[in-house]
This record gives sequence, C-alpha cells and structure tokens, in this order.
Amino acid sequence: MLTTLDLDKRALIIDYCYERFGIMEHIFDNYNWYIGSKNRIYIGPEEIERLIPESIGLCIFRLDRTPKPTTNFIQLFGKEITKNIINLDRDQTLDFCSGSDLKITDSVEPGFVSIKYKNISLGCGHWNGETLKNQIPKSRFCKINFL
Repeated sequence: MLTTLDLDKRALIIDYCYERFGIMEHIFDNYNWYIGSKNRIYIGPEEIERLIPESIGLCIFRLDRTPKPTTNFIQLFGKEITKNIINLDRDQTLDFCSGSDLKITDSVEPGFVSIKYKNISLGCGHWNGETLKNQIPKSRFCKINFL
C-alpha cells in the first residue's frame, strides 16, 4: 500500500541525489513523496482522496541497502545531474539501448551513474570501474535504427 514517505528517508534520498549526482535539494520542492511495495519511492501529486492506489506518479528510487535510482529518475532529472555521468558514443549507445553491458574506460566514481548520449539522458547504469552494467528495464530495451 502506498504511504507518505517519512522525512528521514526523504532526506536520505535527497542527500544521496546531491552527493552522487550533484542535484540541488530545491529541485524536489514541488513534489510529494511516497513509498510503496518493495520499498519503491514515488514522486507525484497530492494523495488522491477515496482511492488507495498502488502507485502514484513515477517510481524514482528503490531503497535496499543503498538507494538505487531508476531510469525514470535519470530521464526526469537528467538536466540537473552534474556528477557521475558517462557519455556514450553512437555505437556504445546502440549497444546500451539494446540491453548490453559495456566494457569501457572512464574515470567516473564507481556506483550508479547517469548514462547520456549527446546530452540526452538514456537511463541508469552501474559502473564498477571496468564494466558498465545496464540498469534499464528489459521492457525498455530497443533496437535503434537511426541515431
């Protein structure tokens, strides 16, 4: 069941967004925060009266041992992200969007990263210093014919 996210968890995620991605806290001022099943964090409008929705708005994080940003988060706030970005070239983008993990060289700090192609936020990846693990949901994999 969907409930309002408590202030401590909200602060944890906002601090993570600043530390990991350089996103300023005020960016989130106009959003209401909720937590649903499986520790999924949503942002959206005010609660809807007389309904008990499973979700409201967009799922932007999952809370496990550490916050895990979703592709929705990266795409929605991509223009605000200033740190831990991996920019792909054309061929890497084609492979990444089709679901492949990539062996690349980059000096980005290991952890979750924002993946971009020419300032277009593609989604979330996990960088371990050698391999970029694709974190885009399988349902969003696609074969791009023109780029």
